[in-house]
Amino acid sequence: MRIGIANDSATASEALRRALAIGGEHQVAWVARTGADAVRLCRDLPPDLVLMDLAMPVLDGVEATRRIMREAPCAILVVTAAPQDNVASWNAPLA
Repeated sequence: MRIGIANDSATASEALRRALAIGGEHQVAWVARTGADAVRLCRDLPPDLVLMDLAMPVLDGVEATRRIMREAPCAILVVTAAPQDNVASWNAPLA
């Protein structure tokens, strides 16, 4: 499975990359440091799954998810350290 990582933290991105490498059955397709980069990469290099952080610069993970689902739909799993800080963002519909 090709997986994109969208996370502005180099430490978190590396931890996710290492966790995915353990089994050897998954491949990191790309790492995006901003939500805008994640949207662009989903269009240009479509992954099977995106591990999406919510708090990122330029475009947060909520809006990046909305745009990805509109422009280049794929499976997205939210992976974030503090989800309670982002609950209000999810009140608006994704479509």
